[in-house]
Amino acid sequence: MIRKKGDSANMQTFSKKRDYFWNTLGVFAQNAISPLLLIVITRINGIYDSGIFSFAFSMAIIFWAFGMWGGRTYQVSDVKQEFSSKSYIMVRLVLSVAMFIGAIIFAAINHYDATKTGVILALVLFKVVESIADSIYGVLQVNNHLYMAGKSLLYKAVAGFASFIVIDYLTENIFLSCLAVVFVNILFVVYYDIKIANRLDDIRIKSNQVNHYIKDAFVIMKRCSPVFAVFFLAMFSLNIPRYFIDMYHAEQIGYFGILAMPITLIALIMSFILQPNVVTLSQNYHDKKYDIFRKTVKLLVLITATLGLVVLLATFLVGVPILELVFGISFGDYKLVLIIMVAGGIANALVTVFINILVVTRHFKAQFYILLLSNILLTVLSFITIKDHGLLVGVSLFALINVAQVVMMTIAYNSVLRKS
Repeated sequence: MIRKKGDSANMQTFSKKRDYFWNTLGVFAQNAISPLLLIVITRINGIYDSGIFSFAFSMAIIFWAFGMWGGRTYQVSDVKQEFSSKSYIMVRLVLSVAMFIGAIIFAAINHYDATKTGVILALVLFKVVESIADSIYGVLQVNNHLYMAGKSLLYKAVAGFASFIVIDYLTENIFLSCLAVVFVNILFVVYYDIKIANRLDDIRIKSNQVNHYIKDAFVIMKRCSPVFAVFFLAMFSLNIPRYFIDMYHAEQIGYFGILAMPITLIALIMSFILQPNVVTLSQNYHDKKYDIFRKTVKLLVLITATLGLVVLLATFLVGVPILELVFGISFGDYKLVLIIMVAGGIANALVTVFINILVVTRHFKAQFYILLLSNILLTVLSFITIKDHGLLVGVSLFALINVAQVVMMTIAYNSVLRKS
């Protein structure tokens, strides 16, 4: 049977819609698990344990950024297939060991107690598993099965959330509850993700191939080091003030984690819009279809900014009452902090969009220096001011630095296009 052009176009449209639907659902579930667990912990364990969890999770995100080494964007935009899927997976395996060792050193240097150390290590292990799984999702995406990655994320989130609730309800121990989530994720990676990926591409690494793929991994790490540096630095803008608030105002860190929740929603919006378009953007740029590329980027920025402003308006109108209803504690003194936090989150989402776009174009130097210098400035200002002024100043610094980053990233992006 001869397939007509119209049938092929309809199949491509269906495939893209399916990818959008399941990827959106999966990414939403993946990002929702942290704030949902925060609600559960605050309700069952109280604001103190909530603070421990939110701080530990944020630190785990930093180590996750290291373990991702630039993320899936570089992998799926490798249109020339310079490296095999096995090589990309080996990168994550090598870095996973470094992640966990680094987490142990970090906890020891800061002299955290057993509970805080245990929760940090458990959540870093959770992110280790997630990082390895993400490289497998890259295999699915380049083989036009992004929807399967979305399904996997959804199943893991639901099962992990359920297991956490059961263990925490029975024990009121967030460390054991976090370990339950880790166990669920390991099961899904082994018995679901790997099996599906193997149907599309042989990702099994034989024992006599390990040294070869480790060598490949270090080549990829060297090649992708600019991407890693950019994405790693991008994780710091919220966590720099968080670290100093935890150091000097530990009683406020629980509130900080909860007030940062709307940023998760904004990050979700950005992920829904951006991730399914990465391959198309890469192909258009590689094929020198710059007009289409520009229009797509403009649309991505416009949608992200518009929906971000909708979230900001909703935060202004009903943000505090909703948080009080959900968490069962008072936030009356934190309305201004919440609004500033969300405004900073919108700017942060736009920064992330520009980072991904500049990674697609393989331009790293400008954004590296933008993020490095702005984060150094944020660290200095946080160290000087947060000890005496606390949460409000920390959040304000986060917002101002991200606005500055958006302006500079826009300039960098326009400069790249002028040279194209």
